[in-house]
Amino acid sequence: MKRTKRKSIWPVILTVLLVLLLIPLGAMGYFYVRDQIAISKIPELQLSDISFLEGSDVTPQPETELGQALYQARRNAWQWGTVGEAVYTGGPKDRSVEQTVYVTTLDVEQLTAGLDAEVQEALSQQALEALRSDQVYGEDGAYRPELSRRAFERALEARLPQAHEHVRRQEAAVTFDWYPELERWLPREDAAFHTLQDLRTEMNRDPDALADSLYEAAAAALEPVYKTYEPLDEYAVSGPVPTAAFFGETTDPAEVAELLRSVTAQRLIDGQELVWNPDIALYSDTIRYYMDDTLLVLVWQEVEAEAVGTFAEVFVADGSQLRRKISGDQVFDLNFETTTDFCVDANAVLAVGGDFYYHDRNCGISVYQRQICRFDPVTCDTCYITGDGDMLFSYRHQFETQAEAEQFLAENDVLFSVAFGPVLIDNGVDVTPDHYPWGEINDTYARSAIGMLGRHHYLTMNINCSTPGQPTYNLATLRQAADAMVERGCIKAYTLDGGQTATTAFNGELINPVQFGAQKAISDVIYFATAVPNP
Repeated sequence: MKRTKRKSIWPVILTVLLVLLLIPLGAMGYFYVRDQIAISKIPELQLSDISFLEGSDVTPQPETELGQALYQARRNAWQWGTVGEAVYTGGPKDRSVEQTVYVTTLDVEQLTAGLDAEVQEALSQQALEALRSDQVYGEDGAYRPELSRRAFERALEARLPQAHEHVRRQEAAVTFDWYPELERWLPREDAAFHTLQDLRTEMNRDPDALADSLYEAAAAALEPVYKTYEPLDEYAVSGPVPTAAFFGETTDPAEVAELLRSVTAQRLIDGQELVWNPDIALYSDTIRYYMDDTLLVLVWQEVEAEAVGTFAEVFVADGSQLRRKISGDQVFDLNFETTTDFCVDANAVLAVGGDFYYHDRNCGISVYQRQICRFDPVTCDTCYITGDGDMLFSYRHQFETQAEAEQFLAENDVLFSVAFGPVLIDNGVDVTPDHYPWGEINDTYARSAIGMLGRHHYLTMNINCSTPGQPTYNLATLRQAADAMVERGCIKAYTLDGGQTATTAFNGELINPVQFGAQKAISDVIYFATAVPNP
């Protein structure tokens, strides 16, 4: 019997296994191809998809000039873009891409770094530009807030043209996810996203509010700036002690010119024209000076009426610095002193002989600490000093009753008077008389006068013999003395007691030759004091 050969089932098994293997591979290939086709239909990430970094208009629009300037500077600095290649991951349903994004912003902290020094400089400039000190300082002595704000704005606006030098660049790897239903790439709101979003939000911050916060920060960083003086007590018998280091003397007019260019000097001078100039033909080469925050004094000598003219030009910060000191610090006290002694006792920077009101005569209307202590209105002209340092005059026979004079004192805030005269210049008009009962005005004597050149701006003058001990050699008539004050631009001027009383003391030292060779003891002086309080 013939044996039949059996067929092997392994090929079938292998075929079945192969088919079973190919089916999932085919399915996988199908789905892979399908996904690739689907992925290929997803657009690549575009710059437009990073729209959360697009700038937008701020609300509200800036209203201030500084706000507008800040707004424009930040808009100019704001840029963004991509860095390197995008890295895609996931399939059509969980497609993601990571893209490094950069932004550039205005670095406001860097822009404003060290701004306080420039604000201080701007404040100083505004102080120079002000017409009066009360336009600079408030009642608390600090710079007025509006000046501080304007100084800050001026300083910051000066930097904004260079804002491009203060740009900061920051990068972050942002992940974007594909949303098929929206057909959009949207950023994943993670830490990187919020970092950039915060920068964009800050860029669109209200510029006026930003300016306010910057000002507040700058104001907090500034050291408090206060005027270093207060008006002096009008009833105090002496002023504060001046600073010894602020006295000086030189033979070089260029040194004086440099002093006058300083911010301190310019603030006191306040744009006024000076009598002093480097071309003055000096009698003595020595020029003396004193300057602090409240007082500027220049003293020099030149030939005047063929004699020695000693002139002192004075600027004060406050009218209370023009003062009077009387012997014994009470009226009609007989403890007379010399001008130099008065100068030391009063802590005066500069003192000149007064009216010698308690000489052997009754003369004019004497006022001390706002009270009339002598009323003799027919004998001489009287000069009154007000609380603001102004010089006012009354003429002989102007007041008939003491009540009229008291009303004048109250209406004009008169602190004290000097009574000798006559008035030389009144409101810019030369009123020097040809005849006057005091002072032998048409004879040659040593002469003394005080004048105003402007607000808080004074000139004192002595004309003395060139050789001490010579009583009449090269002295001046009143007319010659008046001409000297007119020629130097005084708008007001008044004659003080002359002769041996015609003295000028500076830093406690007599600096002019004196008729008959020596000072004599007198009853009073006019002096200028610093208003910088003693420590």
